[in-house]
Amino acid sequence: MMHFKFSPKILQRLGEELVPNPDQGIIELVKNSYDADATECTVELINTSAIGGSIIISDNGFGMDKNAISEGWLVLGRSKKAIREVTQLGRLPVGNKGLGRLAALQQGSQVILKTRPEDEPRVEYSLTINWNDFKEADVVEDVPFDVQKSSTDKRHGTDIIVSNLKKIFTKRDIQRLARELLLLADPFNNQAGFRLQLIASEFSEIEKQVNNAYFDDAEYHLKAYINESGIAEASLLDWQGKVRVHAEHSKLSQVNSQEPYKTPPTEFELWVFLLNPQSFSAKNSSVSTTQVREWLAQAGNVRLYHRGLRVKPYGDQDDDWLKLNYARSRNPEVRPSTKTVIGRVIVQDSEDMLLQKTDRLGFIENEAFLELKRFAIDVLEWMAKERLKVTETQRERVKKQVPHDITEAKARIEEVIEAEVPQESRPKVLGAVQQYEIVTERETKVLREDLLLYRSLATAGTTAAVFAHESGKPVTLIEKIARRIENKGRESLKEKYQEFLEDPVSKLYKVSQSLLRFSNFPLHFLKREKRRSSVVDIHSVIDDIIEIFQPFFDDGNIQVQKIKIDGKPCIYGSIALLESIIINLLTNSINAFNVDGGCNEGRKIIISTETGGGYVKLKVLDNGLGIRDIKIDEIWLPGRTTRPGGTGLGLTIVKDSVSDLGGMVKAIPKGELGGAEFIVELPISR
Repeated sequence: MMHFKFSPKILQRLGEELVPNPDQGIIELVKNSYDADATECTVELINTSAIGGSIIISDNGFGMDKNAISEGWLVLGRSKKAIREVTQLGRLPVGNKGLGRLAALQQGSQVILKTRPEDEPRVEYSLTINWNDFKEADVVEDVPFDVQKSSTDKRHGTDIIVSNLKKIFTKRDIQRLARELLLLADPFNNQAGFRLQLIASEFSEIEKQVNNAYFDDAEYHLKAYINESGIAEASLLDWQGKVRVHAEHSKLSQVNSQEPYKTPPTEFELWVFLLNPQSFSAKNSSVSTTQVREWLAQAGNVRLYHRGLRVKPYGDQDDDWLKLNYARSRNPEVRPSTKTVIGRVIVQDSEDMLLQKTDRLGFIENEAFLELKRFAIDVLEWMAKERLKVTETQRERVKKQVPHDITEAKARIEEVIEAEVPQESRPKVLGAVQQYEIVTERETKVLREDLLLYRSLATAGTTAAVFAHESGKPVTLIEKIARRIENKGRESLKEKYQEFLEDPVSKLYKVSQSLLRFSNFPLHFLKREKRRSSVVDIHSVIDDIIEIFQPFFDDGNIQVQKIKIDGKPCIYGSIALLESIIINLLTNSINAFNVDGGCNEGRKIIISTETGGGYVKLKVLDNGLGIRDIKIDEIWLPGRTTRPGGTGLGLTIVKDSVSDLGGMVKAIPKGELGGAEFIVELPISR
């Protein structure tokens, strides 16, 4: 009779490739302690700053007898936990195939297991594994193990000593391990009943940061649930703990308001922080935003807890599994980020609907997991809508209140003048107040006109984006028709195809590709993240715009030359503002070539940068006909244009955008190339 046999190399591959991260291997051993109903588990690192150190994992769980070692701990690929019986402490085991511990066990050349079963008092079983023994063996089965039995005074539990480590643990490795251990059993749940300890100085530092817990300083507290039937509900509470809004299932589900979520019963809890001094002072908070920000840096994000223990990588510092940051980029006013929240998604999953991957990093994306994720995202979407309603209500209230406040303030000024200002001085004071009112009214009028102008531009932009998106469909159809004509033409006309159809069909292809590039043009510039303020690399923006504009330049036979200063000049502002300046100046140059009398040959645009005096100077010049038939100071006025069909808004946007960035702009009617030359100066970001 024959059997499968396994090379010793399979052990190395199972350990290193399935669980490549040493931290994760240690976590798997800690999970074994949890499954053994341990209430305490200690991880000790001994001389791990050099090769040859040791790791000791100790717990006070129910331990293992000789049969459990032989038929459980030493069996790889199968686990008695698969039966999913609830433990004496009411825990659902989180272990899976018995493979996870291999990664940790193989970090050293030797492993010693010491275990004391609860039902055999004063008895200890021990087992030693020397991994070097497997190098001499042909198959895994050739290496026997001898389980020793001895008496002991220690209480029940298990110790695992991994010695002669092959790698060192840096300070950063220890900090990461400490953080993983602290967050493994939901440190913010007092009923967890599973305390973890890492014996290392780094652990106490991070433990203090994690356990500070500033939940009372959160602006909002979100609570959401899915019951056994897949029906959800959610509540949004304010910082005082009052329920501000509640939603039933029909208002939460974005797909089908009546269809239940096909996932296990789930609890989702989230605390949202507004990290600004105004928010904290309104709550009379005794902590600072800096303290809360440091706490969130260690414990922030939304983590997923399955059967009482955390599942990586969900909620890692670089993991945004619920797309919080992406959603915030679309609507930053009411959306939190991974750095301004702390939350947990808790799933018991007694029916094994969620299946962990073999490497123990995350769940297989089956229907149950995707539905769980959809539930969390639906709840976040609902919260954002409700917060937006509150924001809009407050905005409307302020708009209605402002005229009343102005009237009251004016009356108060008159009362003060009447009571405090001498009779002979009152006319002068009242005259000065009236002059101030005239100036502020003029400013208000200008702002209203600007608002109307930019609302019109916003409408034009969003409409263009819709048309651009929809135009992709007929453009694709043109390309398909061209391909069909080409195939049928070659089939029917044979060698005559080139004479009759090749040229017009190739033009169809070229036109469809140009239209497709043009249709993507508005969508590119309307991306929300470009409107966020940050340090902006001017050269990078120039390069991106020139690349996108290249089809325009090619169609117009325009040569574009970039003359960039060495280095990386940056400004502080938004990409959108800088793009508005460059795009409108380039569009102005392109239009200059298309007027009557404009040059058709040798068309040229130069865009250059230079620095000096704390400013970066951006020049855009062309060899068109220059600025004519309009006064130089009128080119910036909205609606003023010399081009038939022009809007007269491009240079107005340039002027306003430059002003918003704290810079200056001027125009030369006949510049260095003979056409218009625009010079923009913007303060360099330090």
